[in-house]
Amino acid sequence: MKKIALITISLLCSIVILAQGVKGFVNKQLQTYPQLRLLDLYKSCFQDYMGAEHLVSDRQRVKAYLDDELNTTSIDDLMPWNYEPCGIDSNYYRVSIRTIKESVISEDLLLDAFIRSANSKKRPTVDSWRDRWHVIIGTIDKMQLELPYYQQDKAFIDSILSVGRYAISHSPEYREAYHPHYRIVERGIFERELKPLIEQKYLQNKNNDMDDKKQIEQLYKQMYQAMIAKDIATLNTILAEGSVLIHMTGTKQPKKQYLHEIENGTLNYYSVEDDEISITVNGTTAEMTGRSRVNAAVYGGGRHTWRLQMKSKLAKNDGRWQFVESKASTY
Repeated sequence: MKKIALITISLLCSIVILAQGVKGFVNKQLQTYPQLRLLDLYKSCFQDYMGAEHLVSDRQRVKAYLDDELNTTSIDDLMPWNYEPCGIDSNYYRVSIRTIKESVISEDLLLDAFIRSANSKKRPTVDSWRDRWHVIIGTIDKMQLELPYYQQDKAFIDSILSVGRYAISHSPEYREAYHPHYRIVERGIFERELKPLIEQKYLQNKNNDMDDKKQIEQLYKQMYQAMIAKDIATLNTILAEGSVLIHMTGTKQPKKQYLHEIENGTLNYYSVEDDEISITVNGTTAEMTGRSRVNAAVYGGGRHTWRLQMKSKLAKNDGRWQFVESKASTY
C-alpha cells in the first residue's frame, strides 16, 4: 500500500513539475514571439522531444538548402539571438544561420552538427510523443491564452498525430514576423562544439570597448573558472594552439596533455582567490603575472591551497587574446 502511495505521489509531483515547465516555456515564447500561434509552440515542443524531423543521408542536398537560405536571407531580417533551446527540456537547440553570416561558426561546422544530431539517436515513437503532447496541451488549455486560431490549430495537430505524423511547419504569421532560419542541434553536441565558440565571440564583441589589459584580466579569471568546471571546450579557446604550461618542477606540458589531465581528474581545481594581477601590453603581445590562492588536488595528492604565481605570455590574433605560455611558481 505504501509503495502504491509513493508511486502515486511521485507521478503527481512529475505532473506538477511538467506543468510548471510548460507554463514557463509558453510565457517566455510569448514574450519573444507575441505573434505566434499554437502551431509554433507545438513545433518547438516536438523538436525538443523528437529532434530533427528526419534522418539525413544526402549531405549535398542538405548543404544546398542551407546555401540557398544563406544567399536569400538578409541578416537584418533574422531574430537577434544566435541560439535558443527547444521546448521544455532543452534536449535540442535551434542554432540560427546568423552564426554563419556573422562568422561566429563555419557553415560546415553547423551542417556537420545538424547531420550528426539528426542521425545520432533513435527517434521516439509518434505514440509516445502524442501522449506527451496531450499532457502539454492540457496545461496550455488551462492557461486560456486566447491565441489566434487556437481551436483550429489544436484540431489540426490532433489530426496529424492520429495518422502517425508529427512534423509541421511554422505558422504563416510566425514566418512573416520572425523569419525563422535555423538548424536543430542535439544539446550535447551544441554545448561541446558550438556554444563555446558563440560565447567566445560574444565575449570578444563585448570586450571591443575594453582596453587590452581588462580583456586579459578577464581572460585569466575565465581560465581559472573553466579549470574548476573542467570546461575543456572553453579552455581550448583560451589557450593558443601549441601553448605550453611550465610546472613548478620545470616540466613543460603541451596544451593537449594539460587539458587531458584536467579532464581525466589528474588535475583538479576547486576554488581560486586572486591577490594581484599585473599586465604589460606591447601591441599584439602581452605579459601577465597573476598571483592567486588556488585550492587544488593534483597528481594523486591531497587537496591543498597553493599561493600560485603564473607568469604568462599572450598573443592577440584576429582581435582575440590567447595564452601562449604560462610558468607556474609559488609566492
